Amino acid sequence: MQLFDVYKNKKTNDIIQIDSFATHMDAYSNMIIVVKRIEKHNEFEIGSCPSFNMYGSKKEIEIEYELLVAQEDLNKYKDWNEIFKLI
Repeated sequence: MQLFDVYKNKKTNDIIQIDSFATHMDAYSNMIIVVKRIEKHNEFEIGSCPSFNMYGSKKEIEIEYELLVAQEDLNKYKDWNEIFKLI
């Protein structure tokens, strides 16, 4: 799991992207992963809203989501519309 990896929900096909990793201020264990939801409103408007960011452990995320596009492969796609076509 790397920054900017794109995952799709196994049931709903919703798309999320790894946004950051975080730990509590006084602990370096129990890392959480912050993800942003990528939403397609129409063919011209695709984006995310920080208010709808989510977080969870690697295990929790992988129960519901599967890797769609790895970070190192993002350059193969012109824009988010091409990624949405994958689902």
